[in-house]
Amino acid sequence: MAEKPSVANQHYKPMLERLEGEKFTQGDGCLIGQNHCITWCVGHLITLAPLDAYPGFEGGWKLGNLPLLPEKFRLMEIESTRKQLTVVREMMSKADVLVNGADAGREGNLIFDLVLDFTPAFKQKQIKRLWVNSYVAKDLDKAWKNLEDATQRLNLSYAARLRQRADWMVGLNATRAYTLTAGRGKMISVGRVQTPTLNLIVERDALVEQFKELYYYSVVGTWKGFQAQLLRPDRDAKDSGKDSAEGPALKVAVFEKEEPAQAVVDKCAPPEDAVIAGIDVQQKKQFPQKPFDLTELQKEGNKRFKYSAQQVLDCAQNLYEKKLLTYPRTDSAYLPDTMKQEAYALAQRLATPQQQGIMRPESENFVFINSSKVTDHFAIIPTGEQPDEIKGGLPEMEENIYNLAKERFVQAWLKPYVWNEMEVTLTAPAGSDAETFRLKLKQNEDLGFRALVKEEKKAKSKKKGDAGADSAAADGKSGDDSGNSDDITNIVESFPDWKIGDKAPFDALELQKKKKSKPKYYTEATLLAAMKTAGKQIDNEELAEAMKDRGLGTPATQAGIIETLKKRGFIEAQKNNLVSTARGREVIALMDEKVKSPEMTGEWEYKLSQVEKGNLDPKEFRDGIVEYVKELFVQLHEKYGSQFERETVTEALPCPKCSQPMEIAPWGYVCKNGECGFKAGHTIAGRTLSHAEMGKLLATGKSDLLSGFKSKKGTTFSANLVLGEDGNIGFEFSDEPQDAAPTDYTCPKCQKKLKSLGNRLICEEPCDFVFYKTIAGHVMSDEEMAELFNNGTTDVITDFITKKGQAFSAKVVWDSDHKATFAFENDGHFHGTETKFKCPICKHTLEENKNAIFCTGKGSDRDEQGNPCDCKFTLFKTIAGKKLRAADIKALLNGEKTELISGFKNKKGENFDAFLKMSPVGRVEFEFLRREYPCPGCGGFLRKVDGGYQCMQCGYGIPQVFYQRKFSDEEVENLLKNKFSPVLEPFKKDVTTFRAALEIREGGKLGFNKLTVEVIKQK
Repeated sequence: MAEKPSVANQHYKPMLERLEGEKFTQGDGCLIGQNHCITWCVGHLITLAPLDAYPGFEGGWKLGNLPLLPEKFRLMEIESTRKQLTVVREMMSKADVLVNGADAGREGNLIFDLVLDFTPAFKQKQIKRLWVNSYVAKDLDKAWKNLEDATQRLNLSYAARLRQRADWMVGLNATRAYTLTAGRGKMISVGRVQTPTLNLIVERDALVEQFKELYYYSVVGTWKGFQAQLLRPDRDAKDSGKDSAEGPALKVAVFEKEEPAQAVVDKCAPPEDAVIAGIDVQQKKQFPQKPFDLTELQKEGNKRFKYSAQQVLDCAQNLYEKKLLTYPRTDSAYLPDTMKQEAYALAQRLATPQQQGIMRPESENFVFINSSKVTDHFAIIPTGEQPDEIKGGLPEMEENIYNLAKERFVQAWLKPYVWNEMEVTLTAPAGSDAETFRLKLKQNEDLGFRALVKEEKKAKSKKKGDAGADSAAADGKSGDDSGNSDDITNIVESFPDWKIGDKAPFDALELQKKKKSKPKYYTEATLLAAMKTAGKQIDNEELAEAMKDRGLGTPATQAGIIETLKKRGFIEAQKNNLVSTARGREVIALMDEKVKSPEMTGEWEYKLSQVEKGNLDPKEFRDGIVEYVKELFVQLHEKYGSQFERETVTEALPCPKCSQPMEIAPWGYVCKNGECGFKAGHTIAGRTLSHAEMGKLLATGKSDLLSGFKSKKGTTFSANLVLGEDGNIGFEFSDEPQDAAPTDYTCPKCQKKLKSLGNRLICEEPCDFVFYKTIAGHVMSDEEMAELFNNGTTDVITDFITKKGQAFSAKVVWDSDHKATFAFENDGHFHGTETKFKCPICKHTLEENKNAIFCTGKGSDRDEQGNPCDCKFTLFKTIAGKKLRAADIKALLNGEKTELISGFKNKKGENFDAFLKMSPVGRVEFEFLRREYPCPGCGGFLRKVDGGYQCMQCGYGIPQVFYQRKFSDEEVENLLKNKFSPVLEPFKKDVTTFRAALEIREGGKLGFNKLTVEVIKQK
């Protein structure tokens, strides 16, 4: 029995003619020979019967009889394939030996086993399994000559049945339950794997759409022409126990705020020396990727050609049936040891001349040749049959997928990419609080496969003086938002001759401000990767390999799950992205964590794989699923108790309009009188009313005070429901304290429990505490109110609105009178946060924000002598275009003069240097360095003028720009005093860039010291 007619006619018929000398005649749905007959399924012929096929479940859906967890499952024919089932059963009844020739996988076993289960008498016959990895004649002949006994893969059959029954028990019971409790008249489709997969997409969509543009800061220094990065301890490594005996693991430092990063720049900037504390040189290798498993082939097909997972699977299946590729529904990227010689010869035959030139010798070890990693099937590889022999050629889509599989298979045998890496650890400044920097140099040794294979660029590599982040693929790492994606590697021809203890100041040290990467919508490729690890972000290939048994679905089923979500309108394709629909988001919002958790579903998949391997008793798996469903219904009873109770009601409520009895519908109540037309939903503002509550509302026109309603902004509230004359139900908010509903919030004033009264929380008399839930246009959610009452502050809330309609962000905190007020955040500092400095005028403690340090003494305050204070002292952190360092601010507030500061700008935009000092009245003043420029001609002094320096007495002058290099005032002063300079760079003449020392010769002529001239580069 084949799985489909094409396999029967194209492969099994010629095989039996070849091996058994058979001659077949065409029958109706079969091929009839002398000693052998071939028939086929058309996919599944038998399926599990639905709920309403069981006694007590006929007719309409009810909550009261759920869940149904059968000990023995009923089977039924599939209507569309009934005719073929009749043929198959007739052929089976006549046969002495039954051979299952369905696809070699879990589902292929199930298709055949269900036919046996439907007609148990067939199980008494001799049963064999034809297990085929390739339809190439030699492989097929070998499989036929070595037919397996059906019991050899019994665990695979157990796993197939358990998967089908688990999907039935979870899917059918949960679909009915959620439809009847939360569906409000709409069906809610739930699937054991489908729903967690939908949850992955909904959560990703929320991340993308709620993303706020954020920045982070890092510190990069240039040392001897190469870029180095500041490092900090890796807290994640510490938590996972990855710290080494040499010390804590380090990673590239990333700062959420600017100030701490700037403090490092100020601390380590020249003239502080950076010292080499360690040098580590290693040779590294990157091997080509292994051949494809199905998931990786689907991902690559989506990335390269934008094909869906289902399209790639269909193409691979067609190529398998055309004898061009091996079996596609595989989760292995490995080949068995016994295939090494044959596969190597095939790769040589398929390789181009350039590829043949860099193939590794067959004698070497190849990571993908590993029998222990091969389960039922090995990797997807070409069979060696030529596509051009196919009549009419291949369709474009199939040709593309074939070429992908061929390329990856050949590339797997190529030489690795080899490079040397020098990692230099720098510390600066000297002392116990030194910072650590990493300077990475990379020297390519052998490009190997990278000479031919286009590498997907994740980041840039740069040469000396133009350093950048090297491709993460080169060292097996993958980027993330924490800063590892910013790794900088300097590409060099050869390594410099450095040793531990070498020191020099940084050439430059800069603070880099970068945007955090915005998360991206799932594509089919990235969703398949997420399904493989049940949504966990795993970059390490070995960990991902270990997680694959805990994924959502299997490679054979994942494409179908994605297609099901599309067909049911839960997701849609937007260009190459998969995005959840409003319906999909609504469904996930209603689901309990137990149903939508990818991790939990991944654990079930892992247990199924253990059954398949014989490591878990099938009964233990079934009992676990039964218990899982029972627990789910306990939670549903707790959450929707009134819905379950409503089914037991025998007394009908009278219609408030015409007094006729009302019917209970899944979503509410409907008058039986067609002319009346009255209807009322039982779920209002997220709260489901019980039958008794609904009865009182409809009978009296008003309910008791009810709590648990939810506003559109997510906050809960209490209210009475009232039935209007038009039949609509509305809210009535009471202002009477006795109508207030109790809450769990504690009064910050008297510590009693507060009560909720509409849009406010009130305390018991005589306490006058009141808290309004709406503040500056923002309705406080339950989570925000819990933060405020428990911690005294909320996190930053971003959608407050001023009276002028402008949005602003702030935290909500209590003031001294226990009233809610705002705390404004500016890069980590709040107005009202004290500093360690005292005001130089009134001695009050100063406060700071992002832009300034200031005094808050106002009118009613008193200074240290008890005098009234209305101080307006302010020290701005940026003066004349120059941002002050922490050391500069400290010096000014301690009454000291700063060091000489460079980079101030005057009103004309010209740069100047100066000291800063604080005047007695609290004003910051400049003090200019009096430079002396002694004239070598007459002994007088030069003055700075436009374009250079000139003596007003004799006219002697020095240009400010000499051979395209601009002098600083300090350099000119030292040159004139010493008559020579240290080596300076870069000077340029025509196409030559060079460095040299300057000297003032006899007569005051400016020139280069020829002994120091060194060419840097020539174009």
